[in-house]
Amino acid sequence: MNTPTFTRRALFLSAALLSTTTFASPLADRLERPSRLTAKAQFAPLIDVQRVGDQLVMVGAEGHILLRKADGQVEQTRVPVDLLLTAVHFVDDRQGWAVGHDGVVLHSDDGGVTWTRQLDGRVINALMLEWAQGEVERLQAAASVDEQALESARFALDDIGAGAEAGPSRPLLDVWFRNAREGWVVGAYGTLLHTADGGSTWAYVAGLDNPDRLHLNSVMGLDNGDLLVAGEGGRLYRQSAGLWQPTQVLTPASLYKLTQLHDGQVLAMGFGGALLRSRDHGQHWQAITLPSATSLYGAEQLADDSLLLSGQAGLLHSRDLQHFRVLQPRNKAVWLGAATLPDGTLALVGSRGLRLLGREEIKEYLQ
Repeated sequence: MNTPTFTRRALFLSAALLSTTTFASPLADRLERPSRLTAKAQFAPLIDVQRVGDQLVMVGAEGHILLRKADGQVEQTRVPVDLLLTAVHFVDDRQGWAVGHDGVVLHSDDGGVTWTRQLDGRVINALMLEWAQGEVERLQAAASVDEQALESARFALDDIGAGAEAGPSRPLLDVWFRNAREGWVVGAYGTLLHTADGGSTWAYVAGLDNPDRLHLNSVMGLDNGDLLVAGEGGRLYRQSAGLWQPTQVLTPASLYKLTQLHDGQVLAMGFGGALLRSRDHGQHWQAITLPSATSLYGAEQLADDSLLLSGQAGLLHSRDLQHFRVLQPRNKAVWLGAATLPDGTLALVGSRGLRLLGREEIKEYLQ
């Protein structure tokens, strides 16, 4: 098993950045060492952002979690780990989770002010080994042995065991919670875990048709109760009524992000300008042609229902998902995500940290 040098929506990160955030210190050190407080945190790479009430919560390199308060002040919170954080998700103004490298899951119950560690790669390794060993034993004990399935299970056990020997080296790349109790995290090598008690305990989910354990980059629940997971090789996995449906291959390109629009449409986006939409909760998909093949990492629907896509070469804006305009704020950067504040200010996060665009500046770009 190779150690990955990527994160969901962060494939752009240079080898230099990865060397400092991923390999700079022993694995145990990163999990046990708190993130360093620095006045420059908001200018370091930020990977994800979510509006929570009237403030922003942002996560990024070296365990940085930042809050932008309603008064405009940006504060760095104390975080118990010093490693790359890749995604954040709040279900309300208080309950939220962040995930990152080394299989870490962090939880906040006060709107992002304080964080505790709920899970890490060591526990994930144990959960996966327990599942794989149980699968081998189950198949061996069957009245009629399925030799092919048994061989696959033995291979999975050996592969998971080899990965566990490397330590907690399973990056988590996305997180989504249905409510304050039930949630999912996804990550490298087909990692998918589920909790039904707010993250106190987790279970490894092995129901996906993903024998090659391709990376899972994005997870999202829909308004009809279905769950979608997207990842490497354009794979789309959909759980409906508790059952996993046949795997769909939407595109040869890897998918990095899922989002649902106000009208119920679902978008999947990713490498090389891959953009697809579904009008029936992920059952069928239509490819959307873009003016450039730039990789896409995030989406934000604005107050007028137009869409802003963030990516490798800047921003794409569209009012109808047919015509797109390429935008690039003056300080050029790779933008990984965006969020709109109550006053109409647009917050962008990416390779150069946080960038705020006021309403007048937004109008200038969108004219």
